Amino acid sequence: MPDYKIMIVEDEEIVAADIKMNLEKMGYSVCATASSGLEAIEKAELTRPDLVLMDIVLKGGMDGIEVARQIKELYEIPVVYLTAFGDDSILQKAKVAEPYGYITKPFRYRELHIAIEIALYKKQAEAEKAILESQNRQLQKAESLGRMAGAIAHHFNNQLGSVVGNLDLAMMELSQGKDPHAKITEAIKASNRAVEMGGLMLTYLGQSFDKHDSMLLSVACLRCLTLLRVALPGNVVMDADLPTPGPVISANANQIQQILINLVTNALEAVVEGRGVIHLTVGTVSPADIPAAHRFPAGWQPQYPAYAFLEVKDTGCGIEDKDIENIFDPFFSNKFTGRGMGLAVVLGIVRNHRGVITVMSEPGCGSTFRVFIPVSWEEVIWQPDKVGDDEDGLAGAASPIEIEKGGTVLLIEDEEIVRNMAAAMLKRLGFSVFEAKDGVEALEVFRQRQDEIRCVLCDLTMPRMNGWETLTALRKLAPDIPVILASGYDKTQVMAGDHPELPKVFLGKPYRLKGLSDAISQALNKK
Repeated sequence: MPDYKIMIVEDEEIVAADIKMNLEKMGYSVCATASSGLEAIEKAELTRPDLVLMDIVLKGGMDGIEVARQIKELYEIPVVYLTAFGDDSILQKAKVAEPYGYITKPFRYRELHIAIEIALYKKQAEAEKAILESQNRQLQKAESLGRMAGAIAHHFNNQLGSVVGNLDLAMMELSQGKDPHAKITEAIKASNRAVEMGGLMLTYLGQSFDKHDSMLLSVACLRCLTLLRVALPGNVVMDADLPTPGPVISANANQIQQILINLVTNALEAVVEGRGVIHLTVGTVSPADIPAAHRFPAGWQPQYPAYAFLEVKDTGCGIEDKDIENIFDPFFSNKFTGRGMGLAVVLGIVRNHRGVITVMSEPGCGSTFRVFIPVSWEEVIWQPDKVGDDEDGLAGAASPIEIEKGGTVLLIEDEEIVRNMAAAMLKRLGFSVFEAKDGVEALEVFRQRQDEIRCVLCDLTMPRMNGWETLTALRKLAPDIPVILASGYDKTQVMAGDHPELPKVFLGKPYRLKGLSDAISQALNKK
């Protein structure tokens, strides 16, 4: 028999001593005895027994039921009740602590022995179950990560293959005196697809911190409803219940529309044949009305008094219950490998908005996806005649500021291939370039050639001295020097926190020639 430790909680000293003696005869180790609730809790913390034998009636302010509840809640130690009371009311009350046994006094020690063995067996069984469940979760996580890594590698290999292949062809055409424009254009398209995938992964990880504004959820959906309906195949109809003005949320309009587009796309894929219907609904619910089953992210709990919801319901093929837990994994599909990032992006956006998404589905009976986002109590003025206008700045950026070209830019970038590309772009824009591979080298160059440098383009993540440290050091030498801080991380994430100095402009990586030109124009604009 393993050396199990048992604690006895019994306010009758003689009874406690008798139980202790008999337990030791059975081969158990009695690690502690206690006569009151407070003493029992203290000794449970000190000795951590495998099992507690608990009298229900104890001296002091706590009965055995309350003591058992606290011991289970604090230390997850199982309890077997010992009591002279056997009526139903006591039994019902005792269930609160989920006891492993209930023995009525007086009892035979053979009966107690059996109860203890059953309780202890039920506890290694539960431990083994927990271990198996943990191992299963780890296996599922590893499978998900493996699938995601494989699909990302597949995607990037395809895009990089297109870049390399088209550039090879362009070089060949150049050597033959032909125009390589078409091949270079294809290489740029493939590069942009790779950049887009990187952005989608950041969104899934909840690391896309775009600006949030108070808005009407129904209006945000209405703005892309026409586009969605135009894209529907002939066998699918879409109806919508979008009350206006409807609930107000604090959100990013582009991301809300991404949620709707991805959920509708998912619904379209589920409608495999025949006539399908997709129904959109917007409304408001209390936290109590948010379904507890199939919540994503797992473990989410409501923190706000009311939630707006966007529901997308379809009459498609439905989802097997075993697959629901995996559908938000990147590239998961029960149809074919590497399906994409649609639902994964939805989950990332929902995380970013402190919300939750629930799924209800049954094979052959369609699916219902509901996104819940906290209601904002800020007032938003609804203008019906404006719906459909591009009032949230999606049409395009204003014309870049015209600035005088020429002069020298200090380029600080630790990746040689990126530094060479940026230097070539700057020269194409009409600037001379001083190059530095990190902040330490940049400061040496700046001290020697400060009078010639009009602007600094600095990477964020570098060895020896990062972008923030470099920016601060440069400003000590020249308080007015325009600095552009470049990073592949999201702008809001990069700029979060307190910094002694701020850049004139943030430039997201990877950037193209026009983006770099606009950033320099903004940095050199003296207004």
